[in-house]
Amino acid sequence: MNLSGVETDKPDLDFWYNSTYNNYFALLNALEELGQEVSEFKKEMTPNPKKSYFRFELEKFSLDFLPKLRAPIDFRSSFGKKEVVTVAEIDIPFICYDDLILDKETSARPKDRIDIDELKKNRPLDE
Repeated sequence: MNLSGVETDKPDLDFWYNSTYNNYFALLNALEELGQEVSEFKKEMTPNPKKSYFRFELEKFSLDFLPKLRAPIDFRSSFGKKEVVTVAEIDIPFICYDDLILDKETSARPKDRIDIDELKKNRPLDE
């Protein structure tokens, strides 16, 4: 679903990053190395990493880089509770289930309510 709750065939991937200056510029450098145009962000005179949201539309999916969530969740605290999935010998950290539910409840957009219902069907909160 897109942000309006309309069904779409194009998924999006959300990446929440610790929005320090070092991470902000490391993210810009990595995106640039992957062929994304980021020069407008690099040229900013007074960048504010805590408010810098990036969206990149690719052919089959979109990528969203989030400096913060809507829920009052501290990045470092949440990162300490992350869930790690290993794919092809690569550890991939994911936001923990409870923090994900809290963020979606805080946003409460139509697509978030549907996501919450699906998440709860697949994994009850008391696990």
